[in-house]
Amino acid sequence: MHFNKFAIIFKREYLSRVTSKAYIITTLLAPLIFLSFFLIPIAVILLSPDTQRVVVVADETGTIAPRMAEMNPELFLIADETQSIDSIRERVMQGEIQGYVVITEDIITGDRSPELIYGGTGGIGFITEIQGALRTSIRNEKLDRAEVPDEVRSIMTERVSLTTRVLTETGDEEQDAGMLVFLGIGLGMVMYTSMFIYGGIVMRGVIEEKTSRIVEVIVSSVRPFELLTGKVMGVGALAITQFVFWALAITGISALSAPILLYFFGSNASAAGGGADTQEALRAAEAELPFTMPEISLGLMVGFIVFFLLGYLMYSALFAAVGSALESETENQQLSIIVSLPIIIPIFFLSPVSTDPDSTLAVTLSLIPLFSPIIMPVRMAIMNVPFWEIGLAIVLMILTFIGLMWLSSRIYRVGILMYGKSASLKELIKWARYS
Repeated sequence: MHFNKFAIIFKREYLSRVTSKAYIITTLLAPLIFLSFFLIPIAVILLSPDTQRVVVVADETGTIAPRMAEMNPELFLIADETQSIDSIRERVMQGEIQGYVVITEDIITGDRSPELIYGGTGGIGFITEIQGALRTSIRNEKLDRAEVPDEVRSIMTERVSLTTRVLTETGDEEQDAGMLVFLGIGLGMVMYTSMFIYGGIVMRGVIEEKTSRIVEVIVSSVRPFELLTGKVMGVGALAITQFVFWALAITGISALSAPILLYFFGSNASAAGGGADTQEALRAAEAELPFTMPEISLGLMVGFIVFFLLGYLMYSALFAAVGSALESETENQQLSIIVSLPIIIPIFFLSPVSTDPDSTLAVTLSLIPLFSPIIMPVRMAIMNVPFWEIGLAIVLMILTFIGLMWLSSRIYRVGILMYGKSASLKELIKWARYS
């Protein structure tokens, strides 16, 4: 392959796209979308007007309603003895109150379940809060009647949490692995989306050049293999540029969002937003979160980039070959579906792989070259994948890429000069055999 010609094609593909408005807007927009995941929930809570709901508790025993009112005096209102159930029911129908609950002795003894009669508004959170208050109040009344000591009450209400830490081969303990499952699935979805986006860019570029007849001029001085390789590598560099920018932008946004997270989850916002440095503020924010923020190691970041690059190279070669056989993107969807299937299939296995990343199924799928770009990063995020498995997957992907480039270049050299109609799968096979 003539390096100078390859460099010209590479430079053209990269510069013509990296300066386009669509690319710049997309590159800048993604971090803003990421930031919106933090800001939108906060804005919704701050800007939403408080809806005060009232539930009347008609307690024939006189023991449960005071407990519920003590737990949330704004929500629970104790019914006056002079109020009848019919009058309370009428207030619900007129919208003065949102609902009512009648407490009888057989509810406390467990012979009957309490009922909430309400106007249908409030949603699942409204019902869950009432259910929790009833459960706690009735349980405490039962404990009082049984004269259970405070020590036993404390034991009954204790909630034991489990923290998981991974013990590595060197004897070091690593972070809690619970959130790593979500990180792994997230990486798999990012990889899945990226394969389609950047593979589609290559395919559309081939179709545009073919339909505009520009390719006829290009191939007069450049071999089809050089043209295909330069195009694939140029768009690949475009993707890496975008990912690097996104990684830096998201890292910065994550650090700056620590005071916002503290404010959102309630405590010590001034401490984080005052003189504390960014890292201390971020750690403080994470301590306030109801979940553990997973740490993305350098090895995982490098692995993600390597598998993305190799996956992109494999699929872009296939998309380029398909693009050379089409007259437009809307024609012959059969070929596009065939190329897309190896990207789609691994998505159906993300759940079992993330649940048991060391199973025979997970290991096998991660070693299949066309599935490796999506499955292997998921496993790497959740567990310490043996180095030989990662190395073997990389070698198999490189060999597959070489084979696909050879096959695609044979189809490409014929397809880019064929006009009139889109080729069928049978014709593609014929081009690959005889070109």
